[in-house]
Amino acid sequence: MRPRWIVCEDGDEYLSRFRRFLGHEFEFVPAGDLQDVLRAAAGAAGLLLDLDFLRADPARLVDETGKARARLPADERRRLAEVQGVLILRALRARGIALPALLCADLDDPAQALRLEEELKPLAVVPGNEGVARIAERLRQHG
Repeated sequence: MRPRWIVCEDGDEYLSRFRRFLGHEFEFVPAGDLQDVLRAAAGAAGLLLDLDFLRADPARLVDETGKARARLPADERRRLAEVQGVLILRALRARGIALPALLCADLDDPAQALRLEEELKPLAVVPGNEGVARIAERLRQHG
């Protein structure tokens, strides 16, 4: 049985890429928001998250409390969308879900990545230029 990883993003770019190159070794299931992740979490080996969800339905975006609101002002929607992966992971950790996570994010400040990894462990912040082979190594460590 292949280890199952949840891929949480607002499109399907990561899901398609991981299935194409690593699908023989891992099972990847899609999730578009916190609720999808919660439904898929049981039995999962881990979680792959995109940082920004600019294409997501605004009603599905969670805020710092882990709650989604039906209506958001445009500036609030953009703010939440730009860090949605972190907000989803915080909401999961607050619910006691400690799945290993990889956050796909190009952060300009290495100290910020370290703070997130400490706050939301087990977490690794993965830069966008990291190759599939290195990502596969990371998945194997937890699968």
